[in-house]
Amino acid sequence: MIDQSNTLAFYNSNAHSFIEQTIDVNMRLLYQPFIDNLPVRPISKQNILDLGCGSGRDSMHFANLGFNVTAIDSSSALLDLAKAAAQKRMDYQDTIEWHCATFQDIIQKNWQRQFTAIWACASLLHVPYKELPELIDGLLHMLTDDGVFYASFKYGNSERVKDGRFFCDMNEKCWEAIKQKTNHEFKDEIWLTNDQRVDRDEKWFNIMIKR
Repeated sequence: MIDQSNTLAFYNSNAHSFIEQTIDVNMRLLYQPFIDNLPVRPISKQNILDLGCGSGRDSMHFANLGFNVTAIDSSSALLDLAKAAAQKRMDYQDTIEWHCATFQDIIQKNWQRQFTAIWACASLLHVPYKELPELIDGLLHMLTDDGVFYASFKYGNSERVKDGRFFCDMNEKCWEAIKQKTNHEFKDEIWLTNDQRVDRDEKWFNIMIKR
């Protein structure tokens, strides 16, 4: 059994350095397919859940485009810094609703059919394989019938701890096994990308789910 309890402590202790490493990463190659798959409705009527918002980089990007954004992170230190960054970088901070909450906290909220999209960029990778099917089912309940769900994982097939953080890697075979255990039927697309950080040489496994 891998101990994952130190992951949150890592982010709370390393919040400043983590934000410095991630807030200015160019995510254009991932933003575009996500936006292209959103439901056909006015931007002002689109609600995006940024699951594990980290530095707030993606929440700010979507809010700047005119989307309504709910930003979630379990690290209070990261969330405080993300809100501070939004105050400096954005003219309309009130377009982002911030929540400090765990994945399980979110599942308990009465948010059924509240979101046209869920953005889970490099966040579900801290959840063990055995917990992912139930969590994904719970998140899919929060999507509108035409909603979209994006998630990304480091490419691989292991559960491991690196530098104090728990990681659940993903590949084609692992994803197929998880799909078989979910209770929702959906269409999905998968593809690989390279890490956009200048000092990283990693592959990422990307998933786009459409209800």
